[in-house]
Amino acid sequence: MLEIENLTVKYHTRSVPAVSSLSLTIEKGEFVLLTGDSASGKSTAMQAVCGFIPSIVPAKVSGHVRINGKELQDPLDIARTVCMVQQDPETQFCTDTVREEVAFGPENFCRPRDEIVRTVDKSLKDVGASDLIDRKLSTLSGGEKQKVAIASVLALEPELVILDEPTSSLDPRSVKEAVQAIRALGSQRALTTIVVEHRVDRFLNLASRIVRMKDGRITSNASTKDPEYGRIIAEERAGPGYPRLARREKIVLSADSISYDIDGKDILKNVSFNVRDGSIVALMGENGAGKTTLLRHISGLTKPKKGRITVFDRVNGNGTETDPWTLAEDVGFVFQNPNHQIFGETVEKEIEFASVNFQKPLVKAKEEARRFASEEGVDQTTHPNCLSLGQKRRLNIISSSVHGPRLLLLDEPFVGQDRNNAFRIAQLLANLQKDGRTVIIVTHDLEFARAFCTDIILMDRGKLVAVGSSGDDLGTEANRILEGWRND
Repeated sequence: MLEIENLTVKYHTRSVPAVSSLSLTIEKGEFVLLTGDSASGKSTAMQAVCGFIPSIVPAKVSGHVRINGKELQDPLDIARTVCMVQQDPETQFCTDTVREEVAFGPENFCRPRDEIVRTVDKSLKDVGASDLIDRKLSTLSGGEKQKVAIASVLALEPELVILDEPTSSLDPRSVKEAVQAIRALGSQRALTTIVVEHRVDRFLNLASRIVRMKDGRITSNASTKDPEYGRIIAEERAGPGYPRLARREKIVLSADSISYDIDGKDILKNVSFNVRDGSIVALMGENGAGKTTLLRHISGLTKPKKGRITVFDRVNGNGTETDPWTLAEDVGFVFQNPNHQIFGETVEKEIEFASVNFQKPLVKAKEEARRFASEEGVDQTTHPNCLSLGQKRRLNIISSSVHGPRLLLLDEPFVGQDRNNAFRIAQLLANLQKDGRTVIIVTHDLEFARAFCTDIILMDRGKLVAVGSSGDDLGTEANRILEGWRND
């Protein structure tokens, strides 16, 4: 199905190749797990297979990629056989609504209208997203966008599907639905599947082989029958323990009966809670529960329609308004999509952006820029858009916290992170907390919430289900939801 021979890819902004002399053969019907550290070259290799590199993303490429024995050059020809769902689904959306998006590919291949209608319905059903068919893409949560991106690829009925971290933005129940849909690709459609994934456990009973990359090269390639297979899995699961933290008692954030709706649809319903100084709060709930909307209220980007929210004595609601740029000096915000908050033309300028904006000394920012460049193996003059998704996420966290905000909001910060980098981020957050910061993290990872965070806020369909210490019993309703996640 796929033969990669001595593939080397070097971006013009990098001193070393992102992929070096990579060779790999995949047979028809295989399900291959491609894993490795963040920025190890996994996504670059797959983009080269699809023809995105170098036709869309400029890079110097050598070697050969053969699909069904043919070395195709035109991305349109490749697209008739190979499709890829990228890490950030928004980057591949072309239309305004879910129905139009899933129909877009078959329409471009000039398929009959009745066939397109059937294909759209089936593709959305396969990923558990039939209820989204009439929604605008701009109104979807991150997890919902991921489902639609997968459905839009399935609608093309390819022979080879590449899924780049397909479950990274999904809640546990949606992960189960996505894995079931991906399982159906092999059994019902007889597809060859490559899944790029850090959390290999989700796909182990589907995989026929696991391939591991490091520094642009394949370091392991083992089928389920090989003794090496178990060792690779053990390495992927391994990681240091999370640091244990304790909060202080002063209340720094208070939400009082917040309600918010869009076109009559309730997004937040009478939400009330307090956050104490030095807390690291896990904000949890299924996709569409209102978590991101709540963060936007805390940051002042969205105002409550009812109730009020107080952050460091600044109030929004009940006739009082505080401008978001007034809050921004004390409230840093890491968005769900890393690309939505990149402002600088270089890594250095991106990290310095907030300090310059708030007229803070640049010493700390310049130090962090040097450290980031050294640890990530990039130059400080590299444009942030040339980084991997995982690197962009780590850059976001540094650039949003380096100017010294007392409260940091992070919307799913572990998307695109391998286990070791997730622990690096946790250690960074622990250091911020020790410096007196308070942190609120949107996450679907219950293990992380219990082991690392001081508190948990659990939401369901816009309502607050539970608030409490991460080590406490959160109540019957919360336990029902969390137990459902464990079962999923």
